[in-house]
Amino acid sequence: MVDRDLLRQVTVAAAVSGGFIVGVSGDYGDAAAGPSLVVPANYAFGIWAPIYAGLFSHAVYQALPARRRDPVLRRTGWATACAVGLSGFWVWAQGAPGLELSLIAATAAAAVTAYTRAAPARPGEAVSVRDRWLVRVPLGLFSGWITVAMVAGSGEALIASGISAPWPGAEAWSAAALVAAGGAAATLAWLRPVSLAYAAAVTWGLAGVAVRLLPQYPVPGAAALLAGVAVAAAGVAGARRRRAARAGAGHASGTGKAAPTV
Repeated sequence: MVDRDLLRQVTVAAAVSGGFIVGVSGDYGDAAAGPSLVVPANYAFGIWAPIYAGLFSHAVYQALPARRRDPVLRRTGWATACAVGLSGFWVWAQGAPGLELSLIAATAAAAVTAYTRAAPARPGEAVSVRDRWLVRVPLGLFSGWITVAMVAGSGEALIASGISAPWPGAEAWSAAALVAAGGAAATLAWLRPVSLAYAAAVTWGLAGVAVRLLPQYPVPGAAALLAGVAVAAAGVAGARRRRAARAGAGHASGTGKAAPTV
């Protein structure tokens, strides 16, 4: 009989390794030269270095025999494997916008699922340093950046399909997409403050969009900037609310312990 936990561990490790190989082998082009108004500046993509450092650390950690029955990893494993495994294929599907959009949607859904499932379900998980740095932070960084990449990738896919922006024009629609993404990310950061890493990654990406667009495209540039500020504020407020709630729970139980806010 197949051990599902062992299979999950192998699948996550393979997905991280495979996603990295497929992702770095693609041709992403020059963001500054593209027509899309929702793509961050080139420097912003440097976030993939800490993202993959975190994901590889996570892959090793979750593959340890002692972590095979870990409840946190059981909750997040399959969604993590799906999200990371699919993310590298976006660039290879650029010639087929319909397929690319489907991959983007599936990756984003899986990434957010993994992130939200990493939320501590009991006090022992809440104070675990290992879970914080090897599960919640890596998944927060990855899912946060995927939130921004979803908007950027979708915009490029629509342009590649030949669809032109209707009235009131590309700048207005780009601004609306950035505000919508920022609003959704801020809501998630407030309602499910699993890790500040999520809000940090989204804010970084939106700031990269603002840097690329301003001052040439003031409407979407300002929208990206304001959306980034909103996400950062929601992330900090959510973390404080989480810490206050856990401190209250700790005092009520007599432990007096509060979980870190990272």
